[in-house]
Amino acid sequence: MKMQFPVYAALVVVILSSVSAHAEFEATFESLDTHQAPEWFKDAKFGIYTHWTPTTVGNEIAGVGWYPFYMYSDVTINRYPPMMGHPSATNEGPHWAYTEHVKRFGEPKDYGWKDLLKTFQPKSFDAAEWADLFQEAGARFAGPVAIHHDGYAMWDSKVTRWNAKTQAKFDPSKELEREIRKRGMKFIASFHHSHTWRYFVPSYRHDGTDPDYVDLYNEPHNYGDPLSPRFKKWWRGLLDEYIAQYNPDMIWMDMGTRDIPNELMYPFLADYYNHGLKEGKEVATTVKSYSPYLPGAIIDYEKGRVKELQETAWLTDDTVAPGWFHSSRPGVKTANDVIDILADIVSKNGCLLLNVGPTSEGVIPDAEKEILRTVGAWLKVNGEAIYETRPWHTAGEGPTVIEKSAGFLKTLKYTAEDIRYTCTKDKKTVYAIVLDKPVGRARFKSVLEIEGVHEISLIGFDAPVAWKQTDQGLAVEMPNGAQDAHAYVFKLKMK
Repeated sequence: MKMQFPVYAALVVVILSSVSAHAEFEATFESLDTHQAPEWFKDAKFGIYTHWTPTTVGNEIAGVGWYPFYMYSDVTINRYPPMMGHPSATNEGPHWAYTEHVKRFGEPKDYGWKDLLKTFQPKSFDAAEWADLFQEAGARFAGPVAIHHDGYAMWDSKVTRWNAKTQAKFDPSKELEREIRKRGMKFIASFHHSHTWRYFVPSYRHDGTDPDYVDLYNEPHNYGDPLSPRFKKWWRGLLDEYIAQYNPDMIWMDMGTRDIPNELMYPFLADYYNHGLKEGKEVATTVKSYSPYLPGAIIDYEKGRVKELQETAWLTDDTVAPGWFHSSRPGVKTANDVIDILADIVSKNGCLLLNVGPTSEGVIPDAEKEILRTVGAWLKVNGEAIYETRPWHTAGEGPTVIEKSAGFLKTLKYTAEDIRYTCTKDKKTVYAIVLDKPVGRARFKSVLEIEGVHEISLIGFDAPVAWKQTDQGLAVEMPNGAQDAHAYVFKLKMK
């Protein structure tokens, strides 16, 4: 098992001391909830992961990320029966994914998911190229979707035959883990298989009842039925195997955790947290904001954010792809959107995990590459206002605000009056991030005389910046000659 240590020995001592100081975790809420978000996570701020499994093939066919579910939907189906806090979606009659599947392959009882997933045979995957792109984008942590709802493990697995090594003769997790760590990033993996118990229920009207494929579709059951012993063993076995082989710094979990009983989940959390103690490293887990809370986990707002500054670190997962998986549809976010969202998140003590959607061949689309590179170019200049920062006493100001802390929010368009603040850990430097180009003057209403500002500069601009402290806040002249940017960072030195 590989271990990555910081360069400076003194830092190693500090980290190991802080980790080893904690007693081993027990599988109780009280013990697990003493686990905290790692310092590396609080410092990193920005990560990248990839929705890339055989589901990509289906999404390219029908433009629906839940293809293995909807390809069986020849009758009215409720996609989320019932799920806490998530919008319900019912399709009337056969879904277009079912119709398209029948047109291309025949009835799913004859050509089902077990057959289609075998067509996932990437020929252009290059882990080093992906890792280079993630590094260029400014990511500090990165990794793959290890297993999605589709039940296909993106690694060399002995727990399930439905894995990339057996079915497609490669191990993307092994290659990505090596290349990501080589570039100094933390390695993470996302697990979506908690939802697999529900996911293939529609298949039971087709080929899903074949006992030869119970290890893919699970035992035939209805929504709401308790997990089978076989599923419980499979669920835990995949996690244990992955941790033993790839030693991830974060296990990110999707919505299905609501179906995993505490007597199964809590022992896993305890073992993973204790694994971190034994390895002398800080590890993290996540839980969706709309799912029941998992003790010691970082709360994740899917395609959303929080309204106010939070005391504890949190996470947003969002995507630049048109959906989560690749399709021919155009994306809905620009690089400017991503930078604004990142600044808003960091100002409120959060981090951003951004998804890209490679093609079934393993190629990240050019449009998504360009977004990542543009974000990376901005971070290369302005990264000191993001990385290793902490929230100031005020997250921000301006007219563009989120109505409530939630997932699935619309993308907002920010103005030059929208300011987000971060600061150094010692609070001697405050960064005012202006989310659009000011005309003439920027005013920071939250920066009063009591703050003791004595020096101001515009990051990326060498000439002096004129400013004046007033009763209404800090007035800063936008210097002539400042290059256009997606957001402008004023660095305020405090007395």
